[in-house]
Amino acid sequence: MLGKRDKKSTLTILKALRSDTAGNVYAMAAAALFPIAGIIGGGVDIGRAYMAQARLQQACDAGALAGRRSMSGATMSTADAVEARKFFDFNFPEGSFDTDPFVATSDGANPRFVDGPGDKTVNGFAETTLNTSIMKIFGFKKMKLKVDCSSRLDIGNVDVMMVLDVTGSMDWKPNGYSTSNESLKKITGLKDAVEDFYDILGSGGGAQGSQIRYGFMPYNAMINVGETLYDADPSWLVGGVGTAEEDEWNYQTRRAHWKVPGTGLRTTYEQINVAGASGDDRDACEFKFGQNETTSPVWSPGDSGYSSGTPITQGGYYYEFSYYSYWRQNKNKKWCTRKVERYDTPPVKTTTWQPGAEFDFWEYDEFDHDVSAYVESIKSSNPKALRPTLYDNPSDNTDGPTDRWDGCIEERDSYADITETTNAIPENAYDLDIDLVPDSKATRWRPYWSGVEYLRNGSSASDSSCPAPGRRLAEYASYDSDPGLNSDGNTIYSGSLKNYIDALSPNGNTNHTIGMIWGARFLSASGLFATENSKSKNGFNISRHLIFMTDGDLNVFPNRYNVYGYNDLDGRLAPTGTNQSNYEKIQAQRFQLMCQAVKAQGVTIWVVQFTNSSTIQTHLKNCATSESHAAAATSNAALQTAFGDIAKTIGGLRLSK
Repeated sequence: MLGKRDKKSTLTILKALRSDTAGNVYAMAAAALFPIAGIIGGGVDIGRAYMAQARLQQACDAGALAGRRSMSGATMSTADAVEARKFFDFNFPEGSFDTDPFVATSDGANPRFVDGPGDKTVNGFAETTLNTSIMKIFGFKKMKLKVDCSSRLDIGNVDVMMVLDVTGSMDWKPNGYSTSNESLKKITGLKDAVEDFYDILGSGGGAQGSQIRYGFMPYNAMINVGETLYDADPSWLVGGVGTAEEDEWNYQTRRAHWKVPGTGLRTTYEQINVAGASGDDRDACEFKFGQNETTSPVWSPGDSGYSSGTPITQGGYYYEFSYYSYWRQNKNKKWCTRKVERYDTPPVKTTTWQPGAEFDFWEYDEFDHDVSAYVESIKSSNPKALRPTLYDNPSDNTDGPTDRWDGCIEERDSYADITETTNAIPENAYDLDIDLVPDSKATRWRPYWSGVEYLRNGSSASDSSCPAPGRRLAEYASYDSDPGLNSDGNTIYSGSLKNYIDALSPNGNTNHTIGMIWGARFLSASGLFATENSKSKNGFNISRHLIFMTDGDLNVFPNRYNVYGYNDLDGRLAPTGTNQSNYEKIQAQRFQLMCQAVKAQGVTIWVVQFTNSSTIQTHLKNCATSESHAAAATSNAALQTAFGDIAKTIGGLRLSK
């Protein structure tokens, strides 16, 4: 026990310590060391965790975007999930920022990328733990990091017009060789690519009520839009106006000449010996005596009491003379016989058939034909039209085959002096005017009618194959079963999109210009179909895209009947006699003029060249909106990839979370 003295001494010491502050800072610093360490350590580790969390989120987002971009259908495949994980791992390698290896959770793989709750959506998830560097001295050794993400195609209102080359070479393999294996043909690759495009971009709808419409314009050297025009307004067509003058169109064709026999016919035969006649005795028989001309020196018309020539009217009778036969008996006897037809009243020759008339001969030139019945025959409920050129030896003016219009057209009037250096569309080049609504014969389209087209020598003109009909913009709820609807929900194409695309058949030559013209017309919001094309269900703007797919160069002929007539006789695009090389140069420039006109309407042009070359041809690259909008495909798989990439870009890939 302390004594009083000891207690007093202790109190004195404590009081002295209380009043003496020397050395207190060391004690205070020692006491504050642990809180300060906790604050600094927490800041350091929280900062590390924040950076790791941000990078983990970036990796998740990158994986979701990559997985969605890889998708070609409504749901993810194993390959899509692998692609997503590859991008995740690139952005966040395992162990980054001193994190622990990923381990599966009770909900599944970690990281994982799976289908979202809606079609065409990818959801991602990842979690890990960060090893602390300072806070572990306080017992906090791990910090949990957890992220999720989602990616979808954010699609507004989109109109897509596909202008598709269906020429004969599409029946070959991409390397240019022929094949009987359908799966190897370019046309099969095209069909698969269109289906992939639809699977990626889809049918629209969704929460925002987006509108997605698809239109198609198959082309070769021809275009098939006749029924669409007829349904929209028959007066847009020559043959659909309803007046005789406006419903006739001029073709390079033939016209029948008829003869109404005279009365009181008496036929006799006259004979002379043409041995010794001037020149060739056979010619003297056929072209002199046979035609009632002087046959020097053996005979003259006066020997029989006739005036020279045929036909003649003499003594109140009408005569026609014609060669009948030639017989060489010996060198001194060469008998020539002619037919002499005498009428009381002469035969009547006419180009208009009448009862009793007999066919006489064909005249080959440019003539008008009434095409109204032919235009109406586009509807299967209407009868076929009589071909006005009839059979070769018709018995009357109805003795001929009947034809049904397949819908291929001749273009309206153009400007024939466009050259390869023309840099603007002339005002009177009506065929290159996208939005002009017809109001005259010059601005109307005409039915293509190969059956009536003849050359001057009497042979039928070489014709062109008619492709499948073009389709206007329509919505399809599914690719393989639902019909095509307009913006009012009415059916305008009853068959499924799959059936339409599967029926495309390759044939014919290549005219890029006509495909671009009509792709633009069917897409335009200010032309023939402005009322329908400018509609959107949600009232928002419409993004318009034209995809131009071709497998080759221009291949058009001035000496073949096509959408611009028969140039060697019609001269509609170039002077008659223009050779094929120069004719194609003119068409190539017209193609460029159309590409510029389409882009000027705010349409995005995508070009896909489907050949064995990875170098895109200059004229195709120049047609596209930019170089990045042009792609080369050298295989069926590459074509599918090109179409898929366009669909994803049009749709606009977005992170939705």
